[in-house]
Amino acid sequence: MNIKLFAHKQWYHQRFDGAPMYISMIGEAEIVKEDRKPTGTEARWRFCFFDNGADWYLDQEDIDRGAEVICKLAQTSETVSEDLMRQWQEDERAFDDYFYAFAPQRLLSLSDQELFQEFECYHNLSKKRFTSSSIIDHFALGTDQKIADLLRLEAGPFEKESNFTNVFSIATAPVHQSFINEAEISLLRIAILVQSGKYIDDPDIIDLLTIHKQAFFWTKNNYRKAQVLSLDHFKEEIAAWLRTGVDLKEMLKKIEGTSVANQEAKEQLFASYPLRPILLRLLKISEDFTRWQDERKRATYFSIHLGTMLMSEMAKRRGVDPELTKQMLLEEVGSWFIDNTLGIDELRERQNRCVAFWKEGETRVYTGSEEFDGIHSILLGENKEDDAQDLRGLVACLGRARGTARIVKSVEEISKVQDGDILVAVMTRPDYVVAMKKAAAIVTDEGGITSHAAIVSRELGVPCIIATKKATKIFKDGDFLEVNAHHNWVRKITTI
Repeated sequence: MNIKLFAHKQWYHQRFDGAPMYISMIGEAEIVKEDRKPTGTEARWRFCFFDNGADWYLDQEDIDRGAEVICKLAQTSETVSEDLMRQWQEDERAFDDYFYAFAPQRLLSLSDQELFQEFECYHNLSKKRFTSSSIIDHFALGTDQKIADLLRLEAGPFEKESNFTNVFSIATAPVHQSFINEAEISLLRIAILVQSGKYIDDPDIIDLLTIHKQAFFWTKNNYRKAQVLSLDHFKEEIAAWLRTGVDLKEMLKKIEGTSVANQEAKEQLFASYPLRPILLRLLKISEDFTRWQDERKRATYFSIHLGTMLMSEMAKRRGVDPELTKQMLLEEVGSWFIDNTLGIDELRERQNRCVAFWKEGETRVYTGSEEFDGIHSILLGENKEDDAQDLRGLVACLGRARGTARIVKSVEEISKVQDGDILVAVMTRPDYVVAMKKAAAIVTDEGGITSHAAIVSRELGVPCIIATKKATKIFKDGDFLEVNAHHNWVRKITTI
């Protein structure tokens, strides 16, 4: 492969807590070409660098091309998003059915060959379910500026930047509850009973917590690990709420009402300032894809749970640390478990540093620092610090804040975010929510109007500026920052 083909390209960077096993779930699905996927929305290739986390790179040309395909479809159809989402309903339902019917204890009775067949079933269901990912990602990451530009072309009321950011925030706000909100609503309802006088170990409360656990035990998963949350975990969440003295009924009312409030604000906006049909269609697609993206996140957490159960049983039979098996790509499991052609030494070496590459008909893993640094240099060039003191991006949630910068590059670092800090990250994930709730403001390098940071910041009412491109490179832990999301800037200041 001529790696220099990828030199001097523009890359869109995302960062996860991730391992090759579970990132490959998306990597191999996004390059798939199939009839239901509009030509041009698939990814030509994906790179992921694994070095104490996962740095995921999308070719900006892929993003722009995929977004443009959907935009062109929107010019002639009012139902683009519904039509596309319908194409995946059967595979999404089949995957969810498999998850809810999965019985880990059954794996113990399977032969090695049967166990691998079970894994293949899981692998195939996952791949079919996630081939829509490139459509969602390319549209979400490639149309935010287009939507902003179209809004700016509208008449007078958007002339001031503060007017525009307010309109942009309203027009792009989500109108569906995220699964994180659904989980919080469910637990809040139980916590309200405890706050009103019910004992937390009362049999009725335990029954309700057991139902909640069955529904939401997977919500702390990420692309690196699965966690089966216990009753004690949820009890502690309730206890933490109670210690704050917050009126939980009011908290519940606010969370439940956010989507309705967003919908009402949109209707008022569109009634006051009629927008062009193409802009309304793009906003509708964005709205629908926000929900579709949230369902994909939920399903990835399901998939990580399933994969962990299956790989743990395989690892036990081969006397291997289950953590080591996460260094494989999904398509490599047969080479290790059945054919014995992928060795443990290779997996151990990948734990240090490796690069995964996906292209139609070709998947590769490059191992070791020399390969890692060489490919990184060719793709991205030399890293150069920028001495800029202020940045702009896209406003996800209005507001102003000042606070101490906390640069978060992994879920393992979220504990350093304290009340009133400014959370600065490449992007946020659902397992960052505990830190996002403490933050006075949120700033990200990447993200579109349907990104996690955009959605959650609006739900929390926390000022947020996304897509600054280099906030994590310019700012340092301890810098004092001012965030003005009314006028779309974040800057380092020297006086409090």
